[in-house]
Amino acid sequence: METSILIARILAVVYLSVGFGLLFNPTYYKGAFEKLIHSPAYRFLGGWIAVSVGVVMVQYHNLWVNDWRAIITIVAWIALIKGIFLIVMPQFINDIDFWFKTKRHATYTTMYVLLLGVLFGWLGFFN
Repeated sequence: METSILIARILAVVYLSVGFGLLFNPTYYKGAFEKLIHSPAYRFLGGWIAVSVGVVMVQYHNLWVNDWRAIITIVAWIALIKGIFLIVMPQFINDIDFWFKTKRHATYTTMYVLLLGVLFGWLGFFN
């Protein structure tokens, strides 16, 4: 349980930081996402980081249980799979490029990231 709480706290801080960044600096983040999408170096680096974080999280937190800790396991597997896609099939990100082009999708992304941050914050700090 201590590992789950630690990971939930880390994810809370990361998701809330990015979520508030998206909320208060949308232009900056739109530019950052465009660089990620169009730069092979950023794609590779993003994939490498996602694979590294995903592998560590799956290794230490591969818990398929019937409580909130399964959410962390799902996030870990998503990070790992996303990272593999970015490294093996970098053109994959072109297929999701449309997501960052509209204000509606940017709003959904901001809400999604903030909600995950609040959820992990609640589970990690107050549960």
